[in-house]
Amino acid sequence: MEGEKENVANGGKVKLNVKDKKILFELDKNCRQTNAQIAKVVGLSKEGVAYRIDKLEEQGVITQYQAVVNLSKLGVIAFKIYLSFQYLTSDKLKSIIEKLKSKKEAKWIVSTKGSWDMIITLETDSLQKVDRLKDEIFSLFGKHIREKTLTIHIGAENYSRNYLSNLNNRQSREIYGEYKKIEIDDIDLRIIGKLSENARRSIVDLAEELKTTPRIVDYRIKQLIKNKIITGFKIALGYDKLGIQFYKVFLSLDNPKVEEIKKLIGYFESNKNIIHHVKVLGNWDLEPEFEVYSEQEFDAILQDIKDKFSDVIKKAEIITISKEHKFVYF
Repeated sequence: MEGEKENVANGGKVKLNVKDKKILFELDKNCRQTNAQIAKVVGLSKEGVAYRIDKLEEQGVITQYQAVVNLSKLGVIAFKIYLSFQYLTSDKLKSIIEKLKSKKEAKWIVSTKGSWDMIITLETDSLQKVDRLKDEIFSLFGKHIREKTLTIHIGAENYSRNYLSNLNNRQSREIYGEYKKIEIDDIDLRIIGKLSENARRSIVDLAEELKTTPRIVDYRIKQLIKNKIITGFKIALGYDKLGIQFYKVFLSLDNPKVEEIKKLIGYFESNKNIIHHVKVLGNWDLEPEFEVYSEQEFDAILQDIKDKFSDVIKKAEIITISKEHKFVYF
């Protein structure tokens, strides 16, 4: 296609060429770009871009198109539950996961390897509901919980996947920041919900489903972006198809000053393999997330962090995300 070899699967992995990586990078930067816009950047025809995107979806490289939402502007409280299991069969776990996925408050459900077996991110609008949801999740697992804990988000950022390209311009998209609720109506909420399910849907399709006009939908999306309620549009990747390993680190800090925390978060923002970080209230302080192609690559980055911030990092606990069962921002 277009004078280049198509990407091919090898032992379940998909081999990407330079054009494929550029397309993925552009979609991760803003997946609502048109094929024509992407074509100008990557040096293909819009038909060539469409073909490659269809192929990447078919191969499971692109698994979802996501709207990144600033939850603190919607009055949302986000929190995580961490679980380790006992006496739990795979069939029983599968049944529980299906129940979890059906809960509208559950936004991120992942199986993990390490000190925890599962992480669940939930969203609600009051501490009383946090307590209720926590009890509901615990009751689903019952006697199968060996250990459990909970953290509440107080800050979070998503970063563009610059490891897919040689570009240095790194995008930062706020997920959680200073609490400042902006009142929006039902149409805005429904637009955010639809874009969270599929951020690449056309204005015309959204208008038809919401029973309004394309002009209104287009205006509302622009206002949501202007008010920094929607902070970006990105893709989710099939890690197993690309040979990407997904690590999460729990960093416990030793009474750091505000300036030191800012420097550490600045490091997260500048490192091309760190794609999320979350600041939490709980048993630890920060949760950077890494996408790398090897354990050695991850070890080198983590050691660099420990060396540069040895005066504030008290403990670093590592887990591997082995499977994502559900992931939406809102």
